[in-house]
Amino acid sequence: MSNQVHLSPTKLSILSIPRDKVWLFTAPILRLLKDEAQKSNSQSVQGDDSEQDEDDLSDDESSDNSNSGSVSGDQLARRESLKRSKSDNGVDNSSKPAQSTAPSSASELESSDDDDEEEAIFFHVALTPTECTVICSSAVFQDAFDEPLKICKQLDYADVVAVEEPFINLQVDSDGESHTSSRILELTRPLSENDIPLFFLSSHFTDIVLIPHKAKDEVVRILGSKQFEFSDVSNSYFVNTVSGVESKIRHLDINSSELEEKTLKLFENNGISPKINRKQKLLLTGARPGRVKDAIEKAAMCIGSGSLPDYFVITRTSLNELSLILPGSARKRAAMGYDFKSIIGSAQDIILPIAIDLRKLPLDLTGIVAGLASRILSSCEASIEMNYLSMARSGVVMIPEENLGSVAQVVNSINYRE
Repeated sequence: MSNQVHLSPTKLSILSIPRDKVWLFTAPILRLLKDEAQKSNSQSVQGDDSEQDEDDLSDDESSDNSNSGSVSGDQLARRESLKRSKSDNGVDNSSKPAQSTAPSSASELESSDDDDEEEAIFFHVALTPTECTVICSSAVFQDAFDEPLKICKQLDYADVVAVEEPFINLQVDSDGESHTSSRILELTRPLSENDIPLFFLSSHFTDIVLIPHKAKDEVVRILGSKQFEFSDVSNSYFVNTVSGVESKIRHLDINSSELEEKTLKLFENNGISPKINRKQKLLLTGARPGRVKDAIEKAAMCIGSGSLPDYFVITRTSLNELSLILPGSARKRAAMGYDFKSIIGSAQDIILPIAIDLRKLPLDLTGIVAGLASRILSSCEASIEMNYLSMARSGVVMIPEENLGSVAQVVNSINYRE
């Protein structure tokens, strides 16, 4: 088996919005989604395959969907969105970076000019009960979000945070390898050891790790020193995984107590206790081939109406790959427009979120999500496939519902209060 790590040169900007202020940014978020949907407009809609997810089972969730803002705020944002829609026809090409060719060597990647960025395909909009995080190319970000950020500054909304440093993304793929939870920790461990801030994002198709753009040269150097081989054809790094005894030793090494103890000490000093939300049953899925544009437009409709569940995530990793985190309830998904014909994967793979409130901590602290994930992996006997969602002011580790019992014991032991 081998892992492929693709390093994108496109600069990304990160915006953190408190959930109760999302309505202030509804218009630029809708504009972003409209432009992204247009990029998928040329795709021909493929016929549905015979895949059936067993999605029509009753769900006993007791929690209701929550609105992202006040009615008056949503109405204001929708009016602004309509104004923008009348003046914006198609894609604003002036905000898209130029297409670049793959560098022929690692050194060329290190020195690639910012003007040679590849077309900005990646975007990410994530909502949790406390926060909304928007990630997109810095060029698009400046064009769409500059004005509302100025308004927030005038209103002294200090809890609306645009991360100053741009990031770039590493997309981690594998050729059918399982145990992705330990794999992503293994691949990013040398970066964490060098105090490089990381954002972990799990999609249906790939794992994503965001790294600071200013650390790009250091990341290239670190990957090159850790048995990663650069491919000038795919602009990617490859690393062969070991098997047998060496694999077990490496797995134990990943879950070393140093990272865990550092994270737990941080939690204790700041009164932070991770919390499992048992009522928030979620589904990590993706749009069917040919349905990417439709899925983005449905997301825009949900955001524009203000009727959103507590957790909702939309992430595009390539032109034809759109990942979604949706309610586990088939009824709630259908109400949002996502029935089983429009998504892929099994509807029975329910996951539960473990939320970490990081608002007391600086934005540049490292290893928090990885530290909690490592603690869970090292404390549970069974292998657990976890997914990750790093926000600017919070973190989420998602676990399979069937592993709730063993994981709950670990999380409940981390019960620090001020």
